[in-house]
Amino acid sequence: MSSLGSPNPFFIAGKKAYEVERSLRFNSGDSTSLTRTPSSTSNRRTYTFSFWFKLVNTGTNYMFEVGDSDANNNRLYIRIASDSAISIGERDVYRFITNQKIRDFSAWYHLVFAVDTTLSTADNRMRLYLNGEEITSFSTRNNFSQNQDTGVNRNHITNWGRSDIDSHYAGIYLAEINFIDGFQYDPSYFGQTNVITGQWNPKKYTGSYGTNGYYLNFSDNSGTTATTLGKDSSGNGNNFTPNNFSVSAGAGNDSVEDTPT
Repeated sequence: MSSLGSPNPFFIAGKKAYEVERSLRFNSGDSTSLTRTPSSTSNRRTYTFSFWFKLVNTGTNYMFEVGDSDANNNRLYIRIASDSAISIGERDVYRFITNQKIRDFSAWYHLVFAVDTTLSTADNRMRLYLNGEEITSFSTRNNFSQNQDTGVNRNHITNWGRSDIDSHYAGIYLAEINFIDGFQYDPSYFGQTNVITGQWNPKKYTGSYGTNGYYLNFSDNSGTTATTLGKDSSGNGNNFTPNNFSVSAGAGNDSVEDTPT
C-alpha cells in the first residue's frame, strides 16, 4: 500500500502502468527454442530488436540467431558470452563485445539492438542499449559498412533461445520480444523510467512492424503451437514454432508469470 499523500507507482498521472503478463522459460536441458523462416527477404539494413531477458544458466547463452549450418552465410547472433559480456556477431566477425557483464540472475534486463547501415556516421549504424541507457564501452567494436546487407530479414531460419550452428540451447527467460523491420529505434519506444522509483520499465510499443516484424508476448498458453504460445501479436501473422516447451501445470511449466513488471 502506498503511503498517504504519495502517488501509487502503479498509477502514474492517472494511468495504470503497463503490465507484462507472462514470460517464456527456455530450459537448455529440454532443448527449447522458437523458430521461424521468413517467406521473403525484406529490409536487411534497418531494423530494431527489443526484448527483456533474465538469465538462468551460466556460460554462453544464445538469445537470438539467424542463419543455418553454414557459418559464413550471413549468420547474425545476440548472446551472453561465457565471460558474461553481451556479444553480437556476424559470420566470424565480432560486432559488439561489451565491457559490461551480465551477472545478476535475479534481475530482468532490457536490451535494444538498433541498426541502420545506410547512415554516414559509422557509430550510428549499430547501437546497443541496456535498461534504457546506451552502451558505449566495448572491448570490441566493428561497425557495419555503409549500406551493408546484414544477416537479418532473409529466407533463413531464425532462432530464439538456440544456436543452430553450435547446437547450443540457452537457459533464460524472455519477454516482450519486439522486432521492427525497417526502422532504427531507441529504447524510448519500448520502455520508460518510473518517476517514483527511477526503475526502467516496459511500455507498450505502438508503432508499425514492417513486413517481417513481429511481437511475441507469450500471452496465449492454451497450447504449444505457432498460433498459441508462438503467436505473433503484431498483426503480421509472423508466428514462431515452439519446440519442446510445456504449458502443463507444475514445475515443468515454461509459461510463467515471472516478468519485468
